[in-house]
Amino acid sequence: MIRAACAVFGLLTLLAPVARRPDVDPVTFALACRAGQADQYRNKQISGGGVSFHGAINERVADGSSRTSLVVTLGAADPDGKLTVIKAWDDFVAAERARTTLVVALSGPHLPAPAGTGPVAVDFSGVYDGQVRTIMRVPQAADATVPDTGPCPGERPRQGDSKVSFYCAPLLTGATATLKQ
Repeated sequence: MIRAACAVFGLLTLLAPVARRPDVDPVTFALACRAGQADQYRNKQISGGGVSFHGAINERVADGSSRTSLVVTLGAADPDGKLTVIKAWDDFVAAERARTTLVVALSGPHLPAPAGTGPVAVDFSGVYDGQVRTIMRVPQAADATVPDTGPCPGERPRQGDSKVSFYCAPLLTGATATLKQ
């Protein structure tokens, strides 16, 4: 009788749907990264939407090949963490000048490349495994009076890039994205 009960319980356990943890909101994640608390999201799925102002970026892979990666702007976050959604180029440049841009970088084998120029809405999903990516500010933000955080630890700009401004963003790996044009 006990064996039969255990067999039935085991069968029900196998057939029951697996409870899936909800994906982490990208704004919550990016604000935690900015505050130095990114480790709590290590190996978690981050999913949401934003806007690509940077366009397609040619990423070099360890085997020498290259693929498309994306930087997605989630908005502009003031020091208190209040988010303002950014959809227009002028608002993006203003946020870059104020150093309030909140972004995530995406790396995956089959990311789409935004066509043309201008902002493109993006839905995305990827896993944060602790990696970061150095992002270059748009040249129009070079006249900012607010100091920048600079490249990610261990990275530095190439010779001759001294007037270019950089900052560090969390990288989502194994990412997928859908462009909403």
